[in-house]
Amino acid sequence: MRTQNNSPYAPVDQTAVVIEGLDIGAEVAKVHAQGYTVVERFLTPEIMDPIREAFDTEVPITEMRFLGSTTGNTWRSHNLLAKTRAIDELLLNPRLRAIVAGVIGKYCQINIATMFNTLAGEYKQDLHQDDGLWPIPRPHPSFLCNLLIAFDDFTIENGATHVVPHSHTWTKPVDQNIESVQVEMKSGSVLFWEGGLWHGGGANRTTDQERMGLFISHLVSYLRPSDLQLVSVPREVVREMPHKLQRLLGYYPFGNGVDGRDPLDTLHDGIVVHPDARPAEHWRSLR
Repeated sequence: MRTQNNSPYAPVDQTAVVIEGLDIGAEVAKVHAQGYTVVERFLTPEIMDPIREAFDTEVPITEMRFLGSTTGNTWRSHNLLAKTRAIDELLLNPRLRAIVAGVIGKYCQINIATMFNTLAGEYKQDLHQDDGLWPIPRPHPSFLCNLLIAFDDFTIENGATHVVPHSHTWTKPVDQNIESVQVEMKSGSVLFWEGGLWHGGGANRTTDQERMGLFISHLVSYLRPSDLQLVSVPREVVREMPHKLQRLLGYYPFGNGVDGRDPLDTLHDGIVVHPDARPAEHWRSLR
């Protein structure tokens, strides 16, 4: 991996990087240039079916009533990493990880992991920016890389996501009536976008179609996430996760970590004390 400047938190230069036949550099370049990219056939049914099954049978569901909708016709399951292991392997997918690193850098964390199902009759969402939660003046560096995986075909009729190309570089809010593009994509495809891009879910104008998707948001490591993974995912669950996934939950050393040690030490040892820690009298005696 090559970074674009000397900062370890800079986006990774993925030029000419190809993983499993996917030109990572080309997809990252599209995100930087227009604010989003679509990768067709990103996931196979073999990977998607267990995740869909978890949504249908395993995880608690709530209704979404915000961003312009009051119908309750969108079902969501938030905080997936605390409720199911069905998405663990997906989060470590090397192509996914490479694109995220190319947009916001390799030091990042899971901000949100949500499964949703948009039912017939749902309204169009308001256009919004996902990075609007952090009150940082624009323009600012990219600190969100989000992705939306289509489990059902996304069509204009069933509410394919609206995006406003290039709007991730704008510094002022958009008019809700601005012209947008609806991103149609087949099941298994994925939409990646930069957190400043103005976008919103479309209206499901059908009478009998559902539109299921998986939304995953990645945030740079030095900002506080929207969903506090360190709190919401039980430690006994985190202990059994792969090392890279533990890091994505936020168990990374930043500044002094936990008493000067890696936060991962706390998973097995509890709140640890630095091994060199001694009473003040001990250090005075050495002077």
